[in-house]
Amino acid sequence: MKITERDVELMGWILEQKFMTERQVRQVFWKGLSEESHEVFRRLRELGKAGFLTTNKKLSPKTLYLVTRNGASKLKALNRSHGLGELSDEGNSNYIHDLAVTDIRILFHEWGYTEWLSERVLSKRNDLRQVPDGIIFNNDKYIAIEYESCQKSKRRYRKILLGYELDRHVDKVLYITATPELAQKASKEVTAWHKPHFVWLGSIQRDCINAKLKSIDGECSLNEFLGGR
Repeated sequence: MKITERDVELMGWILEQKFMTERQVRQVFWKGLSEESHEVFRRLRELGKAGFLTTNKKLSPKTLYLVTRNGASKLKALNRSHGLGELSDEGNSNYIHDLAVTDIRILFHEWGYTEWLSERVLSKRNDLRQVPDGIIFNNDKYIAIEYESCQKSKRRYRKILLGYELDRHVDKVLYITATPELAQKASKEVTAWHKPHFVWLGSIQRDCINAKLKSIDGECSLNEFLGGR
């Protein structure tokens, strides 16, 4: 089959994010396409038949699409793999968290923040004190993105936050939480650090870049935090 530029970018995203659902692929690569259309499903199936994609239906009620070894090799040949290879089934164990992170990346992508480094890409580096769920580069600033779906211990929070505060490769940290209660509890652990800002995911989904973030320095909008476009 003929591989298009969209196929390459699609598989690149899936490889970086571990896996994606058909809905997520549609949002990024077929935005505006009617939900009744089967074009996305057909293309994913064609890439599967060609040996570039596979599916995992064990963990999620939604089919998860993953890049195969052949798909990773194809991306490597096209200089689009970031050195990443096929993901084993063990890498799918935290799929609810990982799907939420991909949804967050899609939101930022829609707002024009397209320079995103995923956790898989970042984990290959050895210069970070803490590997976040993603990093956005904007206006010469590196912004770490963390998605919190469950509360950590105070000791764990403080260790992570201190790591970010001391990391010269990270300018700011955005903690996006699954519930407003988590955002409130996590923000209370910040007593001396200025990098971390906290917000509930539902607030971002509702208010977009006007969502209000909390930090030791008070409140600001997500747009102000990011530095605008």
